[in-house]
Amino acid sequence: MTYNEGLASLAARAKWTRGFLWAFIAISVLGIPIGLTARFVQQLSISPVVAGIVTLIYLGLSLLVSLALLAMIPAWTYRAWANLHVLGLSGLGYRPGWAAGSYFVPIAGLFVPFLAMRELFNRSTGETEDHARASAPDVTSWWACYLAGVFVTAFILMTAIFNLNGAVFIVTSPMMDFVISIFANLLLIGAAWFLLRTIRDITVAQASSAGISETFA
Repeated sequence: MTYNEGLASLAARAKWTRGFLWAFIAISVLGIPIGLTARFVQQLSISPVVAGIVTLIYLGLSLLVSLALLAMIPAWTYRAWANLHVLGLSGLGYRPGWAAGSYFVPIAGLFVPFLAMRELFNRSTGETEDHARASAPDVTSWWACYLAGVFVTAFILMTAIFNLNGAVFIVTSPMMDFVISIFANLLLIGAAWFLLRTIRDITVAQASSAGISETFA
């Protein structure tokens, strides 16, 4: 694949990925009132059947969008890294396959995607090999929000699973549960927002002679 073909592929993948990220943000925002309704359905005098159907539809849409992002983010990452390799840039720290596949590797998935995205951002926007690991605020914000959101969500799920044992329970008020779930939602919304900006900036930079040609030079 030539570099121009790679740019076209990257732009198409960016369009789809950003579309699903916007969908994720919209669904996550919508999840706040839906979650409130589900938790306080009796107080709000809403039919449990209606509330249950709405919740199931919401969960189904969330799952579909999340699965789409699990495919599209690595696919976009692969193409963006492949473009840098097509140019023959020296000192690149990651191969396209590893940068994309690291999202799914235990332990490595906690830090490699961030490091690879930071270098991808810096090299695509004109930084030299010596500055490949310089700070990239949007990338750092993306990964910080993402990890925090995942850990808070995992805490919610682990608490629910733990309470299934029937002997010992972690008891919290419905309002506290709701606040924690909102916090997790906001963190993941923040992660999606900063990733939107990062994908846009890298895609534009690779298509711009002011960015990628300086890196190549």
